[in-house]
Amino acid sequence: MTGDEREQRLVFGEVAEQYDVARPSYPDAVFDTIIDFGALRRGDRALEIGAGTGKATMGFVARGLDVHALEPIPEMGALLRAKGVRVEQGLFESWVAPAQPFRLVYGAQSWHWVGGDDRYERAAAALEPGGTVAFFWNKGRAWGGALQADNDAAYAKFAPQLGGGSQQWSLDWVAEGLRACEAFEPPVRRTVTWNLSYTTAQWVRLLGTHSDHRILPEEQRALLHAEIGDVIDRHGGRVDVTYDVEIYLSRRV
Repeated sequence: MTGDEREQRLVFGEVAEQYDVARPSYPDAVFDTIIDFGALRRGDRALEIGAGTGKATMGFVARGLDVHALEPIPEMGALLRAKGVRVEQGLFESWVAPAQPFRLVYGAQSWHWVGGDDRYERAAAALEPGGTVAFFWNKGRAWGGALQADNDAAYAKFAPQLGGGSQQWSLDWVAEGLRACEAFEPPVRRTVTWNLSYTTAQWVRLLGTHSDHRILPEEQRALLHAEIGDVIDRHGGRVDVTYDVEIYLSRRV
């Protein structure tokens, strides 16, 4: 992992409170899917990798799991700790697993930031035999139509290096990584689809928490966000987003 990549994965601390307010959580069906797959019960121990401010954490806590949250960014961890969650500061790559293994190891919107060729083996080592690993991401669909075209034009004008705000990214590498690790059973993918609506201000605030936007020079970021805000205002002042939550599941053999 290069220095630039490491810097990008840690910039969320600059806007921790904004992240907590602006970022979407996950629908109930995501948590239910994982709990059903793992036959999880109240009191089961769970390790969350890159917990952030708790967008996924609280869903599992509400279902009675005993979550141990691992989070490398102090500002993010402080917000989650204030919600009553046990948070350990640190990177998963250098984390030392406790003697007692977990029934669930998961990462929400975070596994792509974890480095190390042995990361899947490390996840398996933290699990008890038969335990479940779950990695999942909210993936917003392109808006389509004139709104999408105008949005892409805003990126082309002010931040062409980002390639537009609607590019789709593949997560096939997650299944490949699980499949290549002998400690895991063949992975299973599940998808949960849901919808959210954002006002112009809410969407721009959300963009301000995206790492690729955070690393832009401040002036460039301000111009881009102002232009995107104008685009949305011209199209009614609101955007409806369809999210597909891709969930990759497996069990330790």
